[in-house]
This record gives sequence, structure tokens and C-alpha cells, in this order.
Amino acid sequence: MPTIVAANPKGGSGKSTCLLILATMLAQQGVLTCLIDADPQGTIARWAKGTSAYRNIVIVPKQTDELAEVIDSHAEKFQFVIIDVQGSANQEMAAAMSRADLVLIPMQAKTADAEVATQSITLLTRQERLFKRTIPYAVLFMRTNPAIPTREEKDIQDSIRSRDIPCLTVALHERTAYSQLFAQRKSLGELSAASVNGLPQASANAVSFTEEVIAMLRKQRNAA
Repeated sequence: MPTIVAANPKGGSGKSTCLLILATMLAQQGVLTCLIDADPQGTIARWAKGTSAYRNIVIVPKQTDELAEVIDSHAEKFQFVIIDVQGSANQEMAAAMSRADLVLIPMQAKTADAEVATQSITLLTRQERLFKRTIPYAVLFMRTNPAIPTREEKDIQDSIRSRDIPCLTVALHERTAYSQLFAQRKSLGELSAASVNGLPQASANAVSFTEEVIAMLRKQRNAA
């Protein structure tokens, strides 16, 4: 079953946000999904302490657990295994990448983020050589302008794509609803449009993102 990891050593890249959106959107559709929070910051683990109907999809490994073993055991039980790990290049990041069917590299379309994101690609390339397998990956642009892209956003996106780095066509825009996921500890479907600005647009954006991820995985499976 598909295993998805997000990797970016830069704090605030949107790693936990994109994974929580993906996992809860899948769970909302009845897909058997688990979201492993192996990041010591515990952002998703704190979210799971709320009242969301989907809080039980979150699994927090013990410090003594081997992450690769945790991933393998849950891959036998769930349709999707989604993993949030510490951003820095360490043993757990390497273990997660070694099991990944898709590595998402979330980044803001800013020069500093683009420079740091290449570190994730470098680590991924090392894991490919070590495990002698191709690890599919794609950059996911985060917090983009939902109306008209800024000049910096456009320039960074064009620069990334010109280097033949795979990128999702869907970006997760700057939306109040995405920050409210953590503030209210709920899924998008559980937030109230009366109290959260732009919720329908955020939900449509999240659906498009989830559909593209599924399409990528399906394409890989058909090509295998």
C-alpha cells in the first residue's frame, strides 16, 4: 500500500499541514489511512488531542521504536501510510524515504526555501543509491497567492521546473482554513464556513491536491 513522506529541513515549510490535509481528506472518503507523527515537534500529535472524528488516524511511535519497523507493520493494515518526520537529514528521515512510494517536498515559492529544498533532494538521491531503487518525489508549493501569483512565486516555480525537478501542478494556497486546522484541531470538513473565511475554496484546493497525489501514485503503479 502507498507510503507517503514529506521532507524539508526548513522549519515552517508546511510539511505537517500538507500531510494532515492529505490524510484527513483520504480518511473523510473512507480510505483506511494512518498518519504517523515521528517528528519530535509533535505538531500532528497535538492536533490529535482535539475532538476531530479523525484523530484516531494519528499514530505516535515510541522513542524506542524503529521507524522502518513501525512503517512496515502499518503498511500491512492500512491503504495509505503517511509519515511526518523531523525535517533534518537524520536516520529517521532516511528510514522513511527508504519505504516511500512518494516523497513530497513542500516549500514556499521563495528563494531561501528553494535553496533549502535541494537538501531534501540530495538526501533522497543518496537513499536511492543506497537502496538501489528509484524513490518518486515531487515539490509541493505551499502558501501561494490564491488569486494572482507574485512575481517571486512565478520566478521560483519556473526556476524549479526548468531544472527538471518534478512538481505538483496543484499548490496549497495561503488560506485561513489551513491554519485553523491546528487552531481548532479539526479537519477541513469539520470546520464551520460561518467562522472560517474562504473555507469552500480551501476545501476545493485540498481536494485537487489529494486527487493529484492519488493520480501520481496510480501512474507509478501502472508503469511498474
